[in-house]
Amino acid sequence: MSYPTDYRGWLAKLVAFKPVSRDSNLPLIHYVRDYLQTVGIEAVLVHNPEKTKANLWATLPGEDGATKGGLVLSGHTDVVPVDGQKWSRDPFTTFEENGKIYGRGTCDMLGFIAIVLSLTPHFLKTKRAKPIHYSFSFDEELGCKGVPFLLDYLEKHQFTADACVVGEPTDMKVTTGNKGSFHWSVDVHGKPIHTSLALMNTSCNAIEHAAKIIVKIRETALDMRDNGPQQVDYICPFTTMSTVTISGGIATNIVPELCSFRFAMRVTDVQMAKDMQTKLQQYIDDDVLPGMKKEYPNAKIDFVCLTESIPFEAIESAPITQHARRLVKDTEVHKMGALTEAGYFQKRLSIPTVILGPGSLEHCAHKPDEFVETSEMDMCYKVLIDLAELISGNGSTHRL
Repeated sequence: MSYPTDYRGWLAKLVAFKPVSRDSNLPLIHYVRDYLQTVGIEAVLVHNPEKTKANLWATLPGEDGATKGGLVLSGHTDVVPVDGQKWSRDPFTTFEENGKIYGRGTCDMLGFIAIVLSLTPHFLKTKRAKPIHYSFSFDEELGCKGVPFLLDYLEKHQFTADACVVGEPTDMKVTTGNKGSFHWSVDVHGKPIHTSLALMNTSCNAIEHAAKIIVKIRETALDMRDNGPQQVDYICPFTTMSTVTISGGIATNIVPELCSFRFAMRVTDVQMAKDMQTKLQQYIDDDVLPGMKKEYPNAKIDFVCLTESIPFEAIESAPITQHARRLVKDTEVHKMGALTEAGYFQKRLSIPTVILGPGSLEHCAHKPDEFVETSEMDMCYKVLIDLAELISGNGSTHRL
C-alpha cells in the first residue's frame, strides 16, 4: 500500500475517511497505525470501552532509545457533522483553490495532523536527543471524551514530556488559554392528564415546572455576566451559560408528563461551575420540587452533569511558550472560549503546553465550505520542524 508523501496528500486522505464524531474513527486510526508501522514506529491504540473508537499514541524515540521527555504533538481525529449545511462541493473531498484547501476538518483539525504525519520521515532522519510523540484522539468535539482514556494509559506508564503543542486552529498565533466546558441534562417528570382537567391537583405539567428552572439558569447567567469575574484576554470576557436543547409534550390536549432540556457553561474556573451546580440543585429542591409534589407526590427531577472538561492556562515562562512566540513572532496574548485538550496534558500530566495551529476557528471551523490557508499550513510545517529541534534536538535552530 502506498501512503501520502506531503501534507496535501495526507489531508485529502484523512478528510476522505469522514471521521464525524458520531461514527467510529477506527478506519482512520488503523490507516495511520499501519503507515507508522511501515516506517518502523509501533503505535499504541487506546480504545473506548465499547472498542468502537481509539486514541493513537506513537513515539519516535530519541537516539539512545529514550521514550520519555521530548515533544508531544497533539490533535483530535474527529470532525463535526455537515448535516443541514450548504456546501459548494463534496465536504469529504478536498479541493484546493486560491491558496485554500476546502473540506470538512481541513481547519479543525485534520490539517495539523496531516502536517505532523507528513513530517514523520523528516523527524526520523534528524538527530533527536529526546523523543517526539504523536497523540491523536477521538471525541474531542463531544466534550473531550476520548483523551482521558489516553491519559489514563500514560499515567499508568508514568509518562513525562518537556512540552506539548495542541494544533487547534489559531491562525498560527500562540494561544495560551481556553475555557472549560460543562454540560448538564435536566429531566422533569410530572403526571399527564387531559388538558380539560389541568390544575386540579390531579396532574403535574412538566414543561411549566421546567420553565422555572430555565428562567433561573438565565437569571444566573446574567448575574455572572454583569457581576462575575472578567477575563479580559478572552473575546467573551465573562462566564457564559445557556439552555441549548429542550423537548417535551406529545399533544395539545395532554398535560406533558416529561420535559427534558440541556444547558451548557463555558468557564475558566471549574469551581464556579461546581458552585453553580450546587446552588441550582438547592433551588430545585427548595423551590421547584415542593410545588410539583403538591400536585403529584411522585414527581421528580433528574439533574445530571454529562461532561466536565478542563480549562487551560499556559505557563508563560515555559520554554515551549517562549520558543513558539519567537518562531511565529507573536508576543500578544490570545485565549479562546472554545474547548481544547491542552488543559488535560498540562494539568493531568504536568506538561507545559501551548495551542498553535493552522486555520481560523472564528471564520472557518464547523462552517460550510470549511477551509485552511496553505500559507498557514506551510508556516506550521516550518514551525514544527523548529520546535522539534528546540525541544527534542540540540536546541540550536533559529531558522525563522
